[in-house]
Amino acid sequence: MPSTPKPSAPRQARVAKPAGGAARRQPSRGSGRPPGKAPTKPAGRGGRRAASRSAELALLGALRRGLYVVVLLSVGLVGGGFAVLNSVEIPAPVRTLKTTSLVCLSDVADGACGQSNSVARFFSGENRVNVKLSEMSQTLIDAVVAGEDRSYFRHAGVDPTGIARALYQDVRGSGVQQGGSTITQQYVKNVYLTSERTITRKMKEAAIALKLERKFSKAEILERYLNEVYFGRSAYGVAAAARTYFGKEASQLDVAESAYLAGLLRAPEKADAERHPDEATRRRHTVLVAMLEEQYISKAQFDEADRRPWEGHVAPRRANTTGTEVTADFESVGGRYVMEWVRKQLIGLPSVGENALFGKGLKVYLTINPNLQREANAAVTSTLSNPETDPSASVVSLDKEGRIIAMIGGQDFEKSQVNLALGRAGGGSGRGAGSTFKAIALAEYVRQGNSVKSEIAAPPVIVFPKANDGKDWEVKNFEDEDLGVTTIDNATWHSSNTAYAQIMRQIKPAGFAEMAAKLGITAPVKKVQSSVLGTTDVSPLEMATAYSTFANRGVRNQPWIIRRVENAQGEVIYDGAANRASERAIDEGVADTVNSVLTGVIKSGTGKGAGFRRTAAGKTGTTQDFKDAWFVGYTCSVTTSVWMGYQGDGTSVPTMENVRGKKVTGGSFPADIWRNYMKVANQDAPDCEFPPTDAGKTVGVADPKYTTTSSTSSTTSSTLPSTTTTTIESTPTTASPKPTSTAAPTTAAPGA
Repeated sequence: MPSTPKPSAPRQARVAKPAGGAARRQPSRGSGRPPGKAPTKPAGRGGRRAASRSAELALLGALRRGLYVVVLLSVGLVGGGFAVLNSVEIPAPVRTLKTTSLVCLSDVADGACGQSNSVARFFSGENRVNVKLSEMSQTLIDAVVAGEDRSYFRHAGVDPTGIARALYQDVRGSGVQQGGSTITQQYVKNVYLTSERTITRKMKEAAIALKLERKFSKAEILERYLNEVYFGRSAYGVAAAARTYFGKEASQLDVAESAYLAGLLRAPEKADAERHPDEATRRRHTVLVAMLEEQYISKAQFDEADRRPWEGHVAPRRANTTGTEVTADFESVGGRYVMEWVRKQLIGLPSVGENALFGKGLKVYLTINPNLQREANAAVTSTLSNPETDPSASVVSLDKEGRIIAMIGGQDFEKSQVNLALGRAGGGSGRGAGSTFKAIALAEYVRQGNSVKSEIAAPPVIVFPKANDGKDWEVKNFEDEDLGVTTIDNATWHSSNTAYAQIMRQIKPAGFAEMAAKLGITAPVKKVQSSVLGTTDVSPLEMATAYSTFANRGVRNQPWIIRRVENAQGEVIYDGAANRASERAIDEGVADTVNSVLTGVIKSGTGKGAGFRRTAAGKTGTTQDFKDAWFVGYTCSVTTSVWMGYQGDGTSVPTMENVRGKKVTGGSFPADIWRNYMKVANQDAPDCEFPPTDAGKTVGVADPKYTTTSSTSSTTSSTLPSTTTTTIESTPTTASPKPTSTAAPTTAAPGA
């Protein structure tokens, strides 16, 4: 009876062939003619020439039979020499077999990362994942044994009959149907010896094979061989081969797939179905014939497998220059960007390093939540559904402990390898933060003891002479908004540029830069007045870190993505939780005050579009000429940063003044992306309030120099030119000329 795969239960390899069935097909002796050549018709005295020809054929046959006897005798002599050579000890392997490192996400428990649940693999030259024999399809085992060594379960490591048969068939010119080396010998040659072709090496190979067969069981040797042997396309071992060619586990291989892989073993590159379909078909057929003759498969199984077409069955080759392979599912949700960053981090860890990562079979566990990664990608692609014309977007999401639970670094890794979520660490430079930096100024303002109920003037425009690196600094509000005299919290909700320009003059650029560093901004913040409006290029990861410090009531957690790394023996060589950095950056009262103010941004301010049925806080941000748009916000459980913009060509960045008929601000598309993602990210988390808090003791009053007289005029300050315009850059006006001073235009847009 033909064997069938039993992937659901451990399985022992066959130790004997099934009884019964058709007789073994014997080699055809033929006529002695070269293949395809017809017999030559005798000429002249036909009888004499025919007799002469018959004598020649008889002599040739005798010679061949004699040669066969000689071969058998030679094999016997060699076999006698085995008794002497058997004293040879099993040497140390001449090369260390490299094994592939696997990467799993947060849904995989510690110690459970394997081929089937991994999302990425790291390898160098040898893509190999070791699996047990019980995790291999029985049809695969049958195919390899039938194709490579039919008597595997009967010989003691060396098969003299097989050697003789191979030599005889080679002499006959009929083509070698089965190699002379056993599976055990092939394993010995690959692992313990060099590839030199000498009688001495061959005898040593045989001696070690005999020794191995006494030390290990047939099943153990077969398992080692099937995990070591090369199948082409950098795939070593059956697990990697099954993934590479068919995108499945070794336990799932059917008859046709098993026969194909077995057919690759002699010369993988020459039998690759993509490049050499005819040769692949011939070799598969040869293996299937052997499987049928050994009664491993039925005639119906043979016919079905032999007819199967290659197109759509064998996976196309994939270029892989980095040694990083990402599953199609994970790659489709931004996984390539994640893995490139993880790769760099792992190489930089003293306990890991490049050699271990690309050859020692590590198990790497990440903090990325697969469900939230999909949701973050869906939030981006559903909002920006036209990749040809829409801007790019990036998302970074952190939990309360600083774990990175989702990261979208870009939409097409093939087009751009820059990870937009990481800024400089991702190969880019970061992007202007816009008004999301106002939360940093607010924190410093409160830290210095000021109340958010302090009054401040928020006119449409203010010019500060020689206030920005020696140049006049002109500051404008979005859409000429004039809040008059208002409170600090209300000015924050409406993202007033003119109000925060005054706050910056009070807290000083040095204090602002220091607070930014405390909160987790690693980019150098220039100590100038305009920094408050987000002129510094930062990454979404930095912004998520800073705002998560507010959510954590002043405790800054360094973001981390590597949860755990295990070596091939299951020992922990790196623990992300034990190595994460956490420290108090600001007082609880300061953080609580910022939280209470930023909730108003979502409730009634520029971030209303981000609201959903949870208590949340956040801030919008838009840079000059609408080149960047941000929404950064948080609940008690999750902090998420969203950036949107065109990447540009390195010399200029396109504006987002007209994307689907809209000027893109932080309160538009970025707020939509943030809301759609956060609804899912918080669905199982408890809701909690950010209670109204004001840690500041000093209640200030508006500086009369900056109070407005109307919503369209400039301020009444004598220090301001009377001709100052009240419009923003995107709204041209002819009502009033520009001031005669050399005012530096604001580099933050509207603040919305």
